[in-house]
Amino acid sequence: MTTAQKISQESIYRERTPGSFEAFKRAGEVMPGVAKGAYYYAPYPVTIARAEGCHLYDVDGNRYVDFANHHTTQILGHNHPAVVQAVERQLAQGIAVAAPMGIETALADELCRRVESLEMVRFCNSGTEATLHAIRLAREYTGRHLIAKFEGGYHGSHDAVEISTSPDPAKAGPADRPVPVASAGGMPPNATDNVVILPFDDEAAVEAIVAEKRDELAAVILDPKTGVIPQRMDFVRAVREITARYGVLLILDEIVGFRASPGGVQAQCGILPDLSTYGKIVGGGFPAGAFGGRRELMSLLDPTLGKARVFQSGSFSAHPVTMAAGLAMLEVLTPDVYAGLDRLTDRLVHGLEDVFARTGTVATAATSGSTFSIYFTGGPVRTYRAVAAADKGPVSAVYLGLLNRGYYLSNGLAMNCLSAAMDESHIDGLVEAVAGTLEETRS
Repeated sequence: MTTAQKISQESIYRERTPGSFEAFKRAGEVMPGVAKGAYYYAPYPVTIARAEGCHLYDVDGNRYVDFANHHTTQILGHNHPAVVQAVERQLAQGIAVAAPMGIETALADELCRRVESLEMVRFCNSGTEATLHAIRLAREYTGRHLIAKFEGGYHGSHDAVEISTSPDPAKAGPADRPVPVASAGGMPPNATDNVVILPFDDEAAVEAIVAEKRDELAAVILDPKTGVIPQRMDFVRAVREITARYGVLLILDEIVGFRASPGGVQAQCGILPDLSTYGKIVGGGFPAGAFGGRRELMSLLDPTLGKARVFQSGSFSAHPVTMAAGLAMLEVLTPDVYAGLDRLTDRLVHGLEDVFARTGTVATAATSGSTFSIYFTGGPVRTYRAVAAADKGPVSAVYLGLLNRGYYLSNGLAMNCLSAAMDESHIDGLVEAVAGTLEETRS
């Protein structure tokens, strides 16, 4: 893809979004570039005025079909009546009080009903907090300090896990024996000392490393990377078997898991992790996190048994408005809703594969549940190094080209998703938009 083609898409984008550009300039005067890092893409992000169903409307009056859905959170689409009504009822009863209101128990009941491995649950404010507290529990329970995570796995922005999320392969060691690489500035020099890195999609290598480190390992944390680096179910099952064999806890990162099935990835794979972490959908569009698992592990948090061995709290943990929204969203997510989303996702994947073939584009659509990523590479994408080797050149122009055609995706074209507010016309529209954009950027 030439620089001229990229500039052409950018020029069209700038012509369509002058109000967004002005909003971006104003924001930069009081915030460091953007409100949060995920918002930014060049030349500047579109500013949204409102959202409804599967559509976004920007400050310039442009309409987009939303295939980002607030980082996969809005699985029902925007402003679903059940969620809005639940929030309004809770607002009338109280926004937040320094005491339980009962709605948190109802959401915990629903999570434990859906997920076999959950005997007890605690709520927090984000997926980052959920993995932080789950790791603390694992370390306290086992008396060991090492945590193993997978290369390319993202589990939030704290020092225990923001390691080797996107390392330079030249600095990351052998593919079957990766070395830990800090992923963020400001980390202490010894941040990598407490983390062991495992490779995706290689059962033998995982077993060799876990067997060697088992006396020091508190837990393996695994995110099957729904829609980003989707894993074989056999591999996920193997990780569960390996950790059980060597007496190491398994934390399954299900932050995006409710995109896969009513019971998450673990139900889909038929495994029982020791601890699970949640976010996104469990808050119904509001800030939320949760973690849970076996009673004997979760009891370390219980102050009624004496001083809790692990303390977890937070002013906005189990916020009643969030709990109400999350419960409403989960209650709407019936097996029929998942079946509908799966049918639409299959239609999208087949459509994209046909477009790649017709246009002679070397690309693949990686999917899991109702999430999908577009990578400019051939063959399956099941490891971080396969993602790292993909051609990044076309991404920006294709992303801007889709925006110019009225389709809003994740700005790296990874971890896009569908919503239940969509129908076949939205899917077919995106397929044709991808085809048109690829033809346009190749000419």
